[in-house]
Amino acid sequence: MTHTLDILQDFLELRKYSYERLDGSIRAEERFAAIRSFSGKSAKGSMNFHADQNGAFVFLISTRAGGVGLNLVAADTVIFYEQDWNPQVDRQALQRAHRIGQMNHVLAINLVTGRAVEEIIMRRAERKLQLSHKVLGEDDMDREGKEMQGPEAGDLRSVIFGLHMFNPTDINDEKSGELSISELNALAEKVIAMRHEQKIEKDDRKFEINPIDLLNGCDLVMEKSAGSVSFDPGLDEDSYLSWVEKFKESSQSGDNSVLELGSRRNLPEEKHLKLEAARKKAEEKKLSKWEALGYHSLSVKDPIYPVDGDMMSDLGSVNFVYGDCTQPSKVCPSEPAVIFSCVDDSGNWGRGGMFDALVKLSASIPDAYQRASEFGDLHLGDLHLIKINEDHDEQGVDGNIPQWVALAVVQSYNPRRKVPRSNISIPDLECCLSKASFSAAQNSASIHMPRIGYQDGSDRSEWYTVERLLRKYASMYRIKIFVYYFRRSS
Repeated sequence: MTHTLDILQDFLELRKYSYERLDGSIRAEERFAAIRSFSGKSAKGSMNFHADQNGAFVFLISTRAGGVGLNLVAADTVIFYEQDWNPQVDRQALQRAHRIGQMNHVLAINLVTGRAVEEIIMRRAERKLQLSHKVLGEDDMDREGKEMQGPEAGDLRSVIFGLHMFNPTDINDEKSGELSISELNALAEKVIAMRHEQKIEKDDRKFEINPIDLLNGCDLVMEKSAGSVSFDPGLDEDSYLSWVEKFKESSQSGDNSVLELGSRRNLPEEKHLKLEAARKKAEEKKLSKWEALGYHSLSVKDPIYPVDGDMMSDLGSVNFVYGDCTQPSKVCPSEPAVIFSCVDDSGNWGRGGMFDALVKLSASIPDAYQRASEFGDLHLGDLHLIKINEDHDEQGVDGNIPQWVALAVVQSYNPRRKVPRSNISIPDLECCLSKASFSAAQNSASIHMPRIGYQDGSDRSEWYTVERLLRKYASMYRIKIFVYYFRRSS
C-alpha cells in the first residue's frame, strides 16, 4: 500500500523533514542512490551522534520492496506504520536495520489503531508467529548457542497432546511414553492456564483473543475493562439524523455570526470597489502601453480545471526516456509538443545546458524572455508559452507540426545574495505545471522536459515531489509527459 507512503511524504514535506523513499516504482539507479545517501551519514562519522545533519532524516520504505537485500545500519529506529498479514515480512524488514555494523540498540515501533482492522491483522500475525514457533521451534537468532540442547519437555508434551487430539486411538494402542492420557490432559490444562494468565498479565487490552472461539472462526472478543472508552450500541439512524440537523443549524448560525463579525472588521464595501476599480484601471493602462509599444504578453492565464466527475484518469502518463528534450520529434513524431524549461525572474538569458539548446532551437525564445522582462511581465509563477517553427529538418520530420516552448518562472534572482539564483520554488513550479498541462491539453500536445529538481542527487526529496506533481497533472488533463535523461558525451 504505497498510498500511505504518499500521505507520509506529504506530511514530511509539510514539516520540512528531509527524507528518502523506496518502493516498487523507484528505478534501480534511484534505489541505489537513495541507499547510499541515507547510509552515508553513518559512514562519515558513526561515533558522532549529530554527524551529517544534511542527511536524510527519514527513509520511507514499503515493506515488500525494502524487506530483502538492504543494509540500513544508519537507522536505529524502525516504525511500522502498517502491519503486514505475514509477520515474517515485517520481521525481515526489521532485520534491515539490525545488521552487522549496527552500533546502537534497534527500537521497533508498531503503530496500531485500536478497534480497527489493524488490530485484527496484528492479532492474526501474533497467532501465526506462535504457530511458527511451535512448528519450527525458535528462530535462528534465539537458537544461536543452543543447538546442542534438546527441546524443552513442555514442547514435547504439547506435541504429544496435539497428536492425541487428532487421533487418540493411536496413542492408546501404542502406549506412548510413561505418561497416561489423564496426566497429559492435566499437564496440557495446566500449561494452557499458565499461558492464559501470562497473556492477561502481559497486556490488558480492550480486545482479547478467546482461545475457545478460534476454532469457530471468531477473531476478537470485546472485553470491557476499567479504562476502556464506553461505546453506546443504542445509537440508531434516527438519532444520527437528528444530530446532523442540529449540527447544520448550529453551523449556519455560527457562519452568519462570523460573517457579521467579519463585515464589521473588514473595510467598507465602497472602499473595496474603489480599490478594485483602481486595480482594473492600472491593468488597462498597462495593457494600452504594451499595445502602443507593440508588446503582446505570452503569459498563460490560470487554468480551468476539468469539470467532469472523474478528476483522475488512466489516459495520462509520465514516461522516462533518454535523449534531448528539445528534439521531441524523435520520441513522438507527427505529434504537437510543448518543451518545458525553468528560468528565473532576472531577464538575463543564461549559458550552457538547456539555454544553449533552446537558442539552437529558435532565436525567438531568448528574445521573448528578455522582452517580457523589459515590460515587467516576468513574475514568479508565470508561464510564457512561445510558439516556434523548426528552422531545420534533421530526421525528415514535417516542419508544419506545431511546437511550443514553455518558460516557467520558478526561481528568483538577487545579485546581493551569495548564490544569486534561488532554488526552484515548488509552489510556483506546481502553478506552472498546471498551466502547461492545461495548454497542452487544449492543443492535443505532449509535454517534454528535462529532469527537474534532481541536482546530482543533492536534494532527492525535491525530485520525488516534482514526480508526484507530474503524475497528478498528467492524469488530471489526460496528457503524456516525457522526462528526459540526457546522455553526455564521454
